Amino acid sequence: MRPGVAVVGYGNAGRQHLDALGDRSYAVVEQDPRAAARARAAGLPVRELDDVLADDAIQALALCLPPGVRAGIAAKAVAAGKHLLLEKPPARTPEELAALLSLADAGGVLAAVMFQHRFALPGELRSADAARFAGAVASLTVSRARPDAHYQTSGWRSDPRDALGGVTAHLGVHYLDLACQLLGTPRAVTPLSRTDAVPGIDTQVCGHIAFESGAQLSVAVTSRSPARFEQLTVLGADTWLEVRSGAVTGEIDGRPITRAASPASRLRTEVYQELFSAMAGRADLDLAALRRSHGVVKALDGLLNPLEVGR
Repeated sequence: MRPGVAVVGYGNAGRQHLDALGDRSYAVVEQDPRAAARARAAGLPVRELDDVLADDAIQALALCLPPGVRAGIAAKAVAAGKHLLLEKPPARTPEELAALLSLADAGGVLAAVMFQHRFALPGELRSADAARFAGAVASLTVSRARPDAHYQTSGWRSDPRDALGGVTAHLGVHYLDLACQLLGTPRAVTPLSRTDAVPGIDTQVCGHIAFESGAQLSVAVTSRSPARFEQLTVLGADTWLEVRSGAVTGEIDGRPITRAASPASRLRTEVYQELFSAMAGRADLDLAALRRSHGVVKALDGLLNPLEVGR
């Protein structure tokens, strides 16, 4: 029997998950009447949350909801024995992430996250080995154009309690996560400048992150430029790497590495493939594992909530 998945939330992220699932999708949970109507018009079965939680054919929930409203639903899902796949950003604080992981462990369920860009890395860079880039200097630049009105008039996106933040939390976060996969756990996070569309919802952030590995990362994320640009450059003592718009080039121990960019839709499918393989007991949950998100959540928390995070 193929695993059934309920996608909770039929916004942009929810539709992306459904595309990645293809014929594996089983149900949509959506409380907003307009979004539910759009799902039904697309031929999708729309069901109540309690209904899918009680359905043994539903083995996993994909939580495509704003960060501020996920925790309660995640707890209900785990209590019902459902595996979890969280949309990014996976948690508002390191403490919330730790609580989610403890909850999943206690419930005996898998916890994954939709950081699909991890699957763009070549195989030799997928292991969590920060020693490879110990002492490296790195830079991250992400530009995704959005007018301020996108954050001022788009419902939950204008509320920092639900959204967590703006461009950094929802668009820059993918490459910030890649940096943490390569460089390890942040030791100190220093925000340098910030512009908000509304209080708590950033449209531009610059900062610096020092890692426990000794690596140093400069960060610039903006929605205030017309350019679409995503680049992470890492320069180590005997290795270097550039990820630009999904394409990877570099050199490891004198050996060149290259990997062409893959469509984001294909990478999202790879996230689900790894989750399904783990659900079937064929392999461990690895690259998509939520536990690999400690670094990026700490980085986000330091950049966006500087008064609440110790340095």
